Amino acid sequence: MAKTTTISVRMDAELKNDAENILTLLGLTPSQAINVFYKQITFQNGLPFSIKIPKKKLNDVSINAMEEKDLEEYSDVPGIAK
Repeated sequence: MAKTTTISVRMDAELKNDAENILTLLGLTPSQAINVFYKQITFQNGLPFSIKIPKKKLNDVSINAMEEKDLEEYSDVPGIAK
């Protein structure tokens, strides 16, 4: 039999519950899912997915400016004297 080891992880309880509900639907235990993840890390020689910083959520002013609607027009820059 192969040697096994234990890992301990702290995480948000709601995240754990949500993920485990999905794993149950997939027919996987948390241990099986972690083993799959670790096997993919060794197979890919890195994380098996890309890590990116998400784009910031645009506010209404930015969206309107890009869509060129509801824009106020100024002949001068407000607050700056000529």
